[in-house]
Amino acid sequence: MRMIASLLISMFVTLECNSDILIKNVTVLSMGEGGATENAAVHISGDRIVAVRSDAAPLPATSDLTVIDGTGKFLIPGMTEMHGHLPPASWSTERAEDTLFLYVAGGVTTVRGMLGDAAQFAMRDSINAGDIVGPMLYLAAPSLNGNSVSSVEEARAKTTRYASEGWDLQKIHPGLSRDEYDAMAETANALNYPFGGHVPADVGIEHALEAGQISIDHMDGYIEWLDGESHELSADALARAVAITRPSGTWIVPTQALFNTFYSGYGAGDALSDAEIDALLSREENAYVPAETRAQWAKTAQNARPNALVIKNRQMLLKAFADAGLNLAMGSDAPQTFSVPGFSIWREIEVMVDAGLTPEQILEIGTAAPGRYFADKDRFGVIETGARADLILLDADPRLDALNLTKQAGVMAAGRWYSHADIDKRLVEIAERNKD
Repeated sequence: MRMIASLLISMFVTLECNSDILIKNVTVLSMGEGGATENAAVHISGDRIVAVRSDAAPLPATSDLTVIDGTGKFLIPGMTEMHGHLPPASWSTERAEDTLFLYVAGGVTTVRGMLGDAAQFAMRDSINAGDIVGPMLYLAAPSLNGNSVSSVEEARAKTTRYASEGWDLQKIHPGLSRDEYDAMAETANALNYPFGGHVPADVGIEHALEAGQISIDHMDGYIEWLDGESHELSADALARAVAITRPSGTWIVPTQALFNTFYSGYGAGDALSDAEIDALLSREENAYVPAETRAQWAKTAQNARPNALVIKNRQMLLKAFADAGLNLAMGSDAPQTFSVPGFSIWREIEVMVDAGLTPEQILEIGTAAPGRYFADKDRFGVIETGARADLILLDADPRLDALNLTKQAGVMAAGRWYSHADIDKRLVEIAERNKD
């Protein structure tokens, strides 16, 4: 069964991968120096954008050219999941490949995997070779936390080891002592090996920023630092959070949809209402995960205790960071509770809209900003000559409404084109496999 599934997926990739593609008659939102260009044509060869020009220009001189008509549509860079989790070695081949495909199905063309498993190196190689469908992967090492580290010496040794193994990032979880964290940070900085994730309680947000932590995921530590679980944050408190963050250049990956719903309780939240639980259970994308996973999610929802005050403070903090122009990048912590890969970014967009972020801010956070984060790895997040061909063709203008980012006519990941019809066909197959 696994062999058959892999063969079908490989056929899907082969049919959807062309050496040269031209997307014409489209409005290009370059997210770079080119700004917006109407009636444009974008020429892709292999995994690169080779030209962005006026539609009146002659067609490329190639005999192997697929033309996609973008009339009335909008072309943006692919979106990035900056806090995603990737399949571990224990998952079946079928489930792992379905999960990687789901990211692309939602318009996510790059994932920063935040929980390392050595099997993910082979997954990345298979995606890059075109053997399976998936986003570009950047991989965080197995986490350093209170269970995996028991001394300063072990913190140094594991940081050195993981850096030498070629991981792109060192993941930090709670539980490290201040001394263990400092040993990790000193070692990582000396090796030019970034570290990010949570902020251990013994470390605190201010020290993590000073130590050079590259990302604060889930806005970890800010609410505690500001005592935001006991009172509504003032304008002065929000300004202090901005002020301590700006000089560091540290990135914030909010994961609002998940954390607002399930991890904002602080011991004082109220149970979700029946209507709220029903809304979570009725999400269309739930069909793409196994039945036993959905059953566990239902139990989690029944036990959730979201705290309205903390949610309000998290939303205000997010808007303050966005309005201040800090380094913000999209992330949803998928797969997680009611957080289906790819589609969880759509849910994150909804929450960002509710927080008052503008369409321009959300578009930037989802596309160009992660490209800047990964500038030392590759060039993407913009539609410019030489950039990686990660693209989304939209049916509506995302500058008018950020929710238009979900109205996708097709997705291109590293030059491989997947039409809306082809994506929907495979989604139906995945849903059928995961029926009760």
